[in-house]
Amino acid sequence: MKIHDQVKTKDMTLSTFKAQLYGGVAFLVGIPLMVWPFASIWPVSLNTLTDQSNASVGLLWFMVAMFAGILLHELIHGLTAKWIGRLSWRTIKFGVQWSTITPYCHPTIPITARAYRLVVVMPLIITGLLPYGFALATGSGWLCALGILFTLAAAGDMMILWLMRHLRPNDLVQDHPTKVGLLVVLPISTTQ
Repeated sequence: MKIHDQVKTKDMTLSTFKAQLYGGVAFLVGIPLMVWPFASIWPVSLNTLTDQSNASVGLLWFMVAMFAGILLHELIHGLTAKWIGRLSWRTIKFGVQWSTITPYCHPTIPITARAYRLVVVMPLIITGLLPYGFALATGSGWLCALGILFTLAAAGDMMILWLMRHLRPNDLVQDHPTKVGLLVVLPISTTQ
């Protein structure tokens, strides 16, 4: 069931400027907040993050891991939408918003707020928090850097969760096709 013009929706979005501003603040605040526990447990130096004799190879692997993590982030959104949201692959759209060079996964039909929250949060957990947790346990500087990067890269997802904070689990929502946020499908009684 696609949202058509005759169905009323409530727009719950942020402007691109606000999303970028909040994302920037998340990076500025989040990096020291996440580095501090790691540095409290493990001695931190440049050697923790890179082997100086092979820095270019390490940087290459970091870039490959970053690119793969971005793709994995969107794939996790899609897999969660398919399994938890019970959507078919034809109702899940993947692409890149070229004006901001932002990859996306976009469910094209409404799902419950409960399912949508899981769709939004799973990449944060799998690509951000789990690697960060393993880094804390093992002392891996590269894993810590990737965990921090992918945790903070989910700032837009966290903003969406914040926008949803007052929605009931069974409210129907749909990912906004072009903005940071979502559309809430209003009950029939409020659309007449």
